Amino acid sequence: MGVKKWVRDISWKESLAADVRTRPTVNIEGIIGGYTGPGGKTILPHQAIAKLDLRLVPNQTAEGALAALKAHLAKQGFGDIDVNMTGGYDPTDDSRRIRRLSWRRKRFYKNHGIDPVLLPRLGGSWPGYVFTNPPLKLGASHFGLGHGSGAHAPDEYYLIESPNPKIAGFDDAVMSYVEYLYELAK
Repeated sequence: MGVKKWVRDISWKESLAADVRTRPTVNIEGIIGGYTGPGGKTILPHQAIAKLDLRLVPNQTAEGALAALKAHLAKQGFGDIDVNMTGGYDPTDDSRRIRRLSWRRKRFYKNHGIDPVLLPRLGGSWPGYVFTNPPLKLGASHFGLGHGSGAHAPDEYYLIESPNPKIAGFDDAVMSYVEYLYELAK
């Protein structure tokens, strides 16, 4: 990948296995500042905007992360920055119940000729907290076959029909959920 040095001097292999279950992340989605139109303008920017995505881990909350971000900015001398939360939710807890069910997921994937890689929690996020947090406190998980739907980047796609037997099309992906629920019902 051309990376000469990883954060905290860990190796490339260690970076792949970094514990995403306990380490939150901050992703800079975009930055805008100054004049961005055609030609040049010799002016100082009157504003700059950064859009962040904070990925939370268990024992954090969206409101707590927002407060921590504002406190950090103030401590660094940037307390005058407007911070607006436009969305977000608490992290989904990786419950013991879901870990106990992982053998069913493995069997499901193996039935489809896939050697599964099961992680108790990914670096991504989804609003599963509505199930794992009070009052429900249920196990919640997600899985899938196929490709994305463009929710994360413009080059994500979902195939209607796949010419490649190793990539599920839409019908195959929908059926995978039916088969998974059938495995859980056993």
